[in-house]
Amino acid sequence: MPDAFLTVRGIEAGYGGRQILSGVDLDVVAGEAVALLGANGSGKSTLLNTLSGFVRSRRGSIRLGGEELAGLSPHRIFRHGIVQVSQARDLFPEMSVEENLRLGAWTRGGDATRLLQSVYASFPRLAERRTQTVQLMSGGEQQMVAIGRALMSQPRLLLLDEPSGGLAPAFVSEIASIVTSLKRRHVTMVMVEQNLRLALAVADRIVVLRDGVVVQQQSAGGDEEQIVRQIYL
Repeated sequence: MPDAFLTVRGIEAGYGGRQILSGVDLDVVAGEAVALLGANGSGKSTLLNTLSGFVRSRRGSIRLGGEELAGLSPHRIFRHGIVQVSQARDLFPEMSVEENLRLGAWTRGGDATRLLQSVYASFPRLAERRTQTVQLMSGGEQQMVAIGRALMSQPRLLLLDEPSGGLAPAFVSEIASIVTSLKRRHVTMVMVEQNLRLALAVADRIVVLRDGVVVQQQSAGGDEEQIVRQIYL
């Protein structure tokens, strides 16, 4: 494997007195899309939240481009370029599409006009609805806004937590197209995705977690039945 852009070693984390992650090791190469798979409670979302600082690591190292980030606050990690799109999307529903998008450029700086043009080129539907309030949009369209806003902040590492969660089948295939497009732009991604077929279709590599530890890493082109056994058996 080429030199890793994200290096995670021995990460332990949890909530209150409950430990969820028990020594996670993970490497992600620049431009790679990695899917985190595992049964409910295996630690997938906790790992994303630890990478972004919303859960404080108790032990271990998180290095991005050689810089140590473990223990930093979420806003400082964000400043280093780790941007997360949560399951809740965290949009401002009474604001317009464009207002939500511009917040991404404002929080990390950058030429908002140029970045908007890039996002609208990737999401023509958002360009058509730039003045529409987000609360009037479908779940799939709101997910586009959330991903678009993340891109406005020019992430060095994009974290996607269940991007297809709760979406209609038509939008699941659209999410696949979006992630594939981001890969062509060499956006480095780590995603949690319960839809195994989607994960295998868009990821370069899969990482299986069980009980807070990594039990399997392999290319996304592996045997689906064998991957299911790793997840659930």
